[in-house]
Amino acid sequence: MQIDYMQIKDHNLANFSQAQFCRCRTYLMLIIMPLLIGFFIFVIFSDVNEIAITFDDLPGLNHQSAETQRLINDRILQALSDFEVTATGFVNEGTLYNNGHAEKKVAILKSWVNNGHQLGNHTYSHLSLTNSNIDEYQKDVIRGATISRKLMNDANMPYRYFRHPYLHTGATDQIRTSFESFLIKENYILAPVTIDTEDWKFNLQLIERPHEKDKIITEYLAYTQEKFASYKIISKKMFGRNIRHIWLLHINLINSYAMEDLLKIVNSKKYKFVTLDRALEDKVYRDVKVSGKILILN
Repeated sequence: MQIDYMQIKDHNLANFSQAQFCRCRTYLMLIIMPLLIGFFIFVIFSDVNEIAITFDDLPGLNHQSAETQRLINDRILQALSDFEVTATGFVNEGTLYNNGHAEKKVAILKSWVNNGHQLGNHTYSHLSLTNSNIDEYQKDVIRGATISRKLMNDANMPYRYFRHPYLHTGATDQIRTSFESFLIKENYILAPVTIDTEDWKFNLQLIERPHEKDKIITEYLAYTQEKFASYKIISKKMFGRNIRHIWLLHINLINSYAMEDLLKIVNSKKYKFVTLDRALEDKVYRDVKVSGKILILN
């Protein structure tokens, strides 16, 4: 006897009622839809949590010896290496020639480049554009690129970032616009700031009261924790999300002691370390004019 399997198949399909089909479809939708909704909610509302770390005032303070500057920089570079952070350091080249030993201080800058970090321009003399003649200021910017640009070029790395000392961008819109045109002409990108934990204040306390080192560092770390929490809230209020942040730090004594703990704080906040290049890909830096307070969130 020959069995007609096609006939059996057609018979079974006919017995599969419309109601049964609808029940199966409903069950599938009940399973799939929550997953789809959850995925889209995660994509739309999840925080980016990325941060670029930048340092001002390389290679160090004017009054410091080359040996002290080397010690401070080496501690910071070691911590960055341990946490696989690629940072950007903004250089005041005038500092290289204070108190002698210029070659040793240039070697410090070279250590940054050799470790894969970028150097940027912070003017030669750490001038304030708000308190300076714009022509004088622009000459100081040009003068402040001599060594850093060469070190970056020798390493086949682009030299392109500028940051204002004191975050002073000029007293008037006319000055700001004029200087921004100068930066474009000189092929610079203005490096903004969105997180400032005021490390310089704690560094002054440490210099004045070195016997209170542990207490001051503890207070500094607690303050940093608070500032990170508040900046995240402010970012969400201003932009509806946590933007890619750019953190301003300085090459100073307190950061040489606290750098590892500072980076642990960043990890505890579930931030991913990114380069300044990557942070600036966030559309907020295109949509918001980066001038005035340079995107300091407040």
